[in-house]
Amino acid sequence: MNSKIITKIIMAVTLLGLSLGTSSAHADDGHLVFNTAAIHFKNFSERNAFVPGLGWEYSPTGKVGFHVGTLSDSFGAQAAYLGVNYGTRRFFNNKLRFLLGATVVHKQFHKNKPLETKVVPFPVMEMNLWKRASLNISGSPEIDYNGSHSNAVMFFQFKLRLQ
Repeated sequence: MNSKIITKIIMAVTLLGLSLGTSSAHADDGHLVFNTAAIHFKNFSERNAFVPGLGWEYSPTGKVGFHVGTLSDSFGAQAAYLGVNYGTRRFFNNKLRFLLGATVVHKQFHKNKPLETKVVPFPVMEMNLWKRASLNISGSPEIDYNGSHSNAVMFFQFKLRLQ
């Protein structure tokens, strides 16, 4: 097994253990995450809109949390992510909040290219759907930086609170 994958697994297990073992952790702050769809604003026909995956998000309001998971990326490669987040207070009758942070992503960023690892921003709008379910809406703008180009994308995650 690749040493990068082993390192990611160890980090994920450690973060999950820390979040569950912390006395200030609340069950309401942990979510099972289902990665669902990605909308690309250019070259849509060359990319997959369905990006299934599974993850875990610990996102306490007003504190630092984390997120970790795996998914099939826009080109069908098996991708992984791990990052930190900060949840704002809730707005509009507790129906909306924002998450800000950064994520290390290991995925295929360009068609027919090898997988790369990059740090990307993590801006999220979280909308409560039901008592234990919410929807993360996130994305990134089209960026040209240091000889690299990235396509604008918006992606969606369905989150389920288990307790």
